[in-house]
Amino acid sequence: MNAALKPINVASADCQLISARISPDGTTVAAGGVDGSVRRWKVAEKALEPMPHVQGHHAFVGGLAFHPTKPWLYTGDSWGRLRCQTFAEEAPTVVWELEAAHQSWLRQLAISPDGAQLATCGRDKMARLWTAEGKPVAEYQHDDDLFAVTFTPDGSQVVLADLHGHLLVWDYKTKKITRKMDATATYKADRLQEICGLRVLAFSQDGKLLYAAGTIVANGGTIQSTPALFAYEFASGKLLHKFTHGDAKDGFIEDLAIHPNGSLIGVTSGNPGTGKIIRFKPEDKDAFDSATPLANCQAVAIHPDGQRFIVVSTNRDSAGNGKRVEKDGSYAQNTSPVNLFDLPDALPKAKTKADADAALDAALKTKVP
Repeated sequence: MNAALKPINVASADCQLISARISPDGTTVAAGGVDGSVRRWKVAEKALEPMPHVQGHHAFVGGLAFHPTKPWLYTGDSWGRLRCQTFAEEAPTVVWELEAAHQSWLRQLAISPDGAQLATCGRDKMARLWTAEGKPVAEYQHDDDLFAVTFTPDGSQVVLADLHGHLLVWDYKTKKITRKMDATATYKADRLQEICGLRVLAFSQDGKLLYAAGTIVANGGTIQSTPALFAYEFASGKLLHKFTHGDAKDGFIEDLAIHPNGSLIGVTSGNPGTGKIIRFKPEDKDAFDSATPLANCQAVAIHPDGQRFIVVSTNRDSAGNGKRVEKDGSYAQNTSPVNLFDLPDALPKAKTKADADAALDAALKTKVP
């Protein structure tokens, strides 16, 4: 196991952040806050430089994605609002917005690989497909709360995950669910709670594997659960790998990022104040790097250069239900450090595109130690 990674820079946000991504051009970090704001930083080589906040959402901004080619950022909130805005300027322009894209919590959103379409899902049991310009294309009415969404690598289908851990392949052209996969090990009803363990869906670098990451629940109340990832052969729907890390105090894999060399970076959040960065391959028995503790990690994103990544965590003195009351009767809210890391075993920086392609080809043929 490698020595603990240390951030090369830590930026601060004065509210709790629950989502974060890096723009495809590598210039900007955007993160969604529980206060309805979108926080932004410019990415310098060794630092994150603050930019003005973007306002306009009602509450928790958990859905967030950059368009792959246009200077647009999509965001969705817990009131069902969906927005498209620019992101590079000091004062971004709203391109379009829908006040009620969903009738309640818009859980997640995803942009298709070609940038032509946007998929959303929510607590209203609806999955919806939109053009990149915000025009409705198709919708699917499910019978359960929908928690996660992603496009297939060719963009022809959408994969959804519901409260009970069912994975659904939605062919939006025929408007039918064509296949289902079983991740029900991530669900448990306990102590008057229905606990959804699924947090993220993603495809492997080669598009052959579907990853469903989250947790396996031991009990409810103050939830005790073990971080887990399920890897399915997408063509057949067969479960190929089940990866778990740590024990029931370590909680959830809250977010997942896929490195160009095929390895995964997951971030975890458990009780109380537990969090880790884990780097692993799903077929291995344990992470090859899990020595970096951070409090309650919420999001991770890899820079397009493959050399750096960011992790959104939580201030270490967050006390949950044990927070002290301030003199004015209020409770201090949590804050979120945004940690910038160098990858110690990243691909070397290349002077030309040909050099970069050659380095990437070599990395893809090499098993991560």
